[in-house]
Amino acid sequence: MHQVAIWGAGSMGRMHADCYRQCDEAEVKYVIDHDMEKARNIAALCGAIPQVHPDAALEDPKVDIVDVCLPTYLHRECVEKAAHAGKHVFCEKPIALTPNDAKAMTETCKQNNVKFGIGHVLRYFPEYEMAHDMITSGRLGEIGVVRMSRTGPFPKGWGNWYLDDKRSGSLLLDLSIHDFDFLAWCFGDVERVFARSVRHDRPLEYAVAIIRMKCGVIAHVEGSWAHPAQFSYKFEVCGSLGMIESDSRKTQPLTVLTGDVNTGKQGVAVPESPLKDKHPYLREIREFLAFVDGETIPRVTPDDALRALEISLAALKSAKTEEVVQL
Repeated sequence: MHQVAIWGAGSMGRMHADCYRQCDEAEVKYVIDHDMEKARNIAALCGAIPQVHPDAALEDPKVDIVDVCLPTYLHRECVEKAAHAGKHVFCEKPIALTPNDAKAMTETCKQNNVKFGIGHVLRYFPEYEMAHDMITSGRLGEIGVVRMSRTGPFPKGWGNWYLDDKRSGSLLLDLSIHDFDFLAWCFGDVERVFARSVRHDRPLEYAVAIIRMKCGVIAHVEGSWAHPAQFSYKFEVCGSLGMIESDSRKTQPLTVLTGDVNTGKQGVAVPESPLKDKHPYLREIREFLAFVDGETIPRVTPDDALRALEISLAALKSAKTEEVVQL
């Protein structure tokens, strides 16, 4: 059985701890956070040892995995410390704030012969899996337009780090990167990006990006930290043979509309289960554990995470310069 140290006792640390608690393949031995009360609270969920400093976990020969759930600006430092200690590393997205940091983290893990996984969990949501399958299998025909949206209130974090672009990268990097990764997963490389964003002191933030894929698909990506309502997400993929749409706010969240467009027959909306019993965070963690054991190839690689980061940075550059950015 794998023994894990969770580094970071925020909301994602709690989510990961709960997932490991459901795993037969691993158990959490340490929860590390500079705030001992937070570390204790999460450690109590899984019978772990709370720690303020990482030294005990990094020096413990029984710990073979470090799960980094810290703010983005701390990812490189902590991933590299874990790798130098000979621990396999699972790190929350985004991989880092810059491509140079992302590449250095990947190289450090390679040099120390440890596995490196990135938590781009969107690929494990059943509705997005279904959309990916329908796109790549050709069931929707030739894809023309994709619309994606991810909205919610401005997130609260330790030290208000989301408010500091130098620590969070802002909405386009922290939030919309989910949708950028999905587009790259389905359609490959991006050709160019045009984006706009606005932020108010309340705080509120909103951004929209138009993405032109090299394959010709056009995508509209909306991100908002200005909605007072509960966090929600939706997408719509339109192809020559049909459309799939998903909206987390609906009681019937997934709809597939298909029809033979060549004969003029109307398509029929057929609800298909998004299989919500498949917990995406638990599935991504179990896949990483299998990757550590050499049983599978990960769905998300560090190169995938780097590509999503580069799209996010292109969108940020476009929003700042008010110009189209080529990738």
